[in-house]
This record gives sequence, C-alpha cells and structure tokens, in this order.
Amino acid sequence: MSDFDQKIKEALDAETVDMLADLEEQGLFAQLGGLFKGKLAWLGVVTIIFGTIAAFTGFYAAWQFIIADDIQSMLRWAALAWALLQANMMIKIWSWMRMETNRSLRETKRLELQVARLLARD
Repeated sequence: MSDFDQKIKEALDAETVDMLADLEEQGLFAQLGGLFKGKLAWLGVVTIIFGTIAAFTGFYAAWQFIIADDIQSMLRWAALAWALLQANMMIKIWSWMRMETNRSLRETKRLELQVARLLARD
C-alpha cells in the first residue's frame, strides 16, 4: 500500500473504511472466483468446463500424434491437438480479460462510494 492510500484511509471515517474493505484489491484466486459470480457466472462455468475438456482432449490428441504410424493420421491428430489447445488458450485469455473487467468495475464502485460519501458530508 502506498503512502497516498494510507493518507486516504486516515481521512475516512471507520464506517467508510469498513465499506471499502469489501472492495479492496483481490488476489489471483479471489479474482478467479469472481468469474463465478454475477450475471455471467453461468458463462464462467461453461467456459471452464469446456476448457478443461479441450485441454485433456488436446493432450490426448497430441499423444496420439506422437505414437501414430502413418503421416495421414499424424496430420489429423496434430490438427485436432492444435485446434483444441488453441481453443483452451482463447478461453484462458477470455477469463483473464473478464477478471480485469471485474477489477476495473470494483475500482469504479470504490470511487463512486467515495464520491457519494463526500457529497453526503456537504
């Protein structure tokens, strides 16, 4: 925490500090858990399930590529492995982007709360 953040906390009353505690910066696992909350929670569950299936199937296809005997089957297994592992990568990128969106929304809510508290004092 920077000195600026500390000065802000000292300027706020205890009730506001308690309210802001819920909006503090989260760790990686808390952000990951945030994918399963809110209106898009169902989409988070579906993508994690599909991503897990795609990863396991992609690794299986990669293994089949390694043990394949002829070129034609090697190419088929390689194409399948590549497609599934690319899909898994895209799901992970989407998840990271969603986590960043949630983080930005949390900061916006924090600012809105601080502005509302300042306006209520006047």
